[in-house]
Amino acid sequence: MRLVFVCQGCGCHYLVPPALHYPDGGRASAVWCSVCQAAAARSGTAEPTELAAVAVLLAVRALKAALAGREQSRRDQPRRDQPRRDRRPTRPTPTSRGRTRPTGARTRLA
Repeated sequence: MRLVFVCQGCGCHYLVPPALHYPDGGRASAVWCSVCQAAAARSGTAEPTELAAVAVLLAVRALKAALAGREQSRRDQPRRDQPRRDRRPTRPTPTSRGRTRPTGARTRLA
């Protein structure tokens, strides 16, 4: 799973590379998406370090919560390699007539 961030400039969700570096060698921002980051670079605005640290911390917490939720759902599901136990009874329930024995019926008739 990858970290998902919310851009502080435009408010959209975006994915950054896992190492926070783009393939061309540029550093990815934890505060702005690539469009807002380019606009901030053109205007000379520096990325706020405190906000970047909070964004990374919140993204890591959300990732851990998602992984914990996935692990919990795996524990709740039955395992596929084990056959399901048949909960139906193997024999029908005995009726009141089925509980009497033939010997008991003979003694009553006599």
